[in-house]
Amino acid sequence: MAEDKRSLALALATTNSSPGTTTVEVARESASTRTERARRRTMSALYDELGALLPYLPHRVTRADMLDEAIAYVRALQDTAAELEARRAVRPRRGCARDGAAEIVAFGETSSFAVRLRAARPGALTRVLEVFHRHGVPVLAATMARNGGEAAVTVTTAAVAPVVAGKIEAEILSNA
Repeated sequence: MAEDKRSLALALATTNSSPGTTTVEVARESASTRTERARRRTMSALYDELGALLPYLPHRVTRADMLDEAIAYVRALQDTAAELEARRAVRPRRGCARDGAAEIVAFGETSSFAVRLRAARPGALTRVLEVFHRHGVPVLAATMARNGGEAAVTVTTAAVAPVVAGKIEAEILSNA
């Protein structure tokens, strides 16, 4: 009776497979099929997750279109990050030196330099503007107001890197 069960099992194993395949080959095939099925499930779950992360993605979209949208979205995020980094580089910076003698405010695409000269000599505005010229910073506007012996000079320029702004500030204050 035990021999009948064994021959029945062998007969079932050979009848389920194609002619010429052994039981080991059938077992390998089913293992690779399971592995492939698991890989497809994983990929499907990852595509579903990617689709959920993309804004304004149509409900029914091909995987190729989804990848195109993902690439475009990542590029837009990179552009936004670069723009924010550039703004952070010229973010509002306020600095005062020598009892409030100078103040620099940088924001967006312009920078404003305000300098209070306690003992303003003739030609003070010219000397301040020469500092900007030496550093290659284009001046958009400049004003000067006098009050007794003091003068207030305000200079508006294109955006200036913080390092350059510090050098300009130091040079203006050393000449003041």
